[in-house]
Amino acid sequence: MKIVINYLAKMEGHADFIGDIFAGNVASARVKTTEGVRLIESILVGRHYADVPIITARICGICPVVHSLNTIKCIEDAFDLKVSEQTIKLRKLMELSQLIHSHALHLYFLSMPDFYGIKDDVDFIKKHPTEAQAALKSREFALKILEAVAGRAIHPIACEVGGFKVLPKKKQLEELLAGWEKAMAAALSLAVFAAKLPVPKFYRKQEYACLFDKKEYAIYGGAVKFSSGRTVKAENYGKVIDEYQLLGLAAKRANYKGKSFMVGALARLNLNRAKLSPEAKKIVKDLKLEFPINNTFYNVLAQAIELVHATEVAGRLLKDLIKTLKPEASLAHKLKLIAGGNPKGKVTSGYSVMEAPRGVLYDMLRIDENGLILKADIITPTVQFLNNIEQDLAVYLPDLRQLSKEKREQKIKTLIRAYDPCISCATH
Repeated sequence: MKIVINYLAKMEGHADFIGDIFAGNVASARVKTTEGVRLIESILVGRHYADVPIITARICGICPVVHSLNTIKCIEDAFDLKVSEQTIKLRKLMELSQLIHSHALHLYFLSMPDFYGIKDDVDFIKKHPTEAQAALKSREFALKILEAVAGRAIHPIACEVGGFKVLPKKKQLEELLAGWEKAMAAALSLAVFAAKLPVPKFYRKQEYACLFDKKEYAIYGGAVKFSSGRTVKAENYGKVIDEYQLLGLAAKRANYKGKSFMVGALARLNLNRAKLSPEAKKIVKDLKLEFPINNTFYNVLAQAIELVHATEVAGRLLKDLIKTLKPEASLAHKLKLIAGGNPKGKVTSGYSVMEAPRGVLYDMLRIDENGLILKADIITPTVQFLNNIEQDLAVYLPDLRQLSKEKREQKIKTLIRAYDPCISCATH
């Protein structure tokens, strides 16, 4: 039996699915990218480091914040710069906002309709208008934060190496906080809805990886922790992950110890649930979830729980910043780094890992004495879990043999979209 799905809709980027089943056994299950390679890493070579965050933000229209911030952190690591606590708080607020807006989009408009077998989003909105309004309210709250802190909702311009070019005004933060309670109610509403999803039965034991920090539910920094027990610092992550490219496919792939692994909301929930916010913890407790969860479809519920967590923590940060925000010049201004060379006066390398909505993002930059990029390495979340999608599908396909062609294809799409893949990021 050959299964071909031309064009997997409702995810960022373009991809097909091709599967082969012989005598009840899966011979192949391949997600095939159908857009060209973008060569962002090569574009960065020879450019001044100040250009890098502006360029990397263009890798993705859904998660430009993390691409920009991670390369900024990378450059700061190469220059041995330590930014202020205020800068870190504002960056975390940006990160949380991006997670809220991305999760709300994926949850309600891209993935949840699959679980009810509804192809048309308009039909889904008509059947569940309250949840549609909740998703829009969550995204509105997040995008307003980004407009105030990052300078605009998409492709941030206020942040730079060493801090911020422009700080948000206290009045802006107060206005954002005024809308926080409605955003929190919206997030809780979506979590309740996600908890009722008819999740398909599925099990495959797998490796999970995410950022880990002893003090918090890590998204901004920390080491990468694997479910098998290993913890890896940012500077070593590129060494333990085997990134490669298959002939004829634009998207890269990655393995850990020769096997596929998963990053993203479910990985974070499995490994970091003890550090969730109070409301998010309450949801986990009320649902009586058993960990580790080895059903990939639960990635959607994990995103809903994270939506509550991120909204709650964003409110906490807004309250804090309203009290403590003060005028502060960026280190880029203080040290005159804008058009200068490498302040270390020699070739240096920087490394950084952050959590994008879809999982761990790794960046490495090698910068010469003149501040020009010699080498860049970017490993995106989708690159890391593409192989895992295919391993899941290889296990799942035999269960779908007796279904009609239409129902079988719908089940395949549901599993793939539950991962929240971004082909634009994978073809960077």
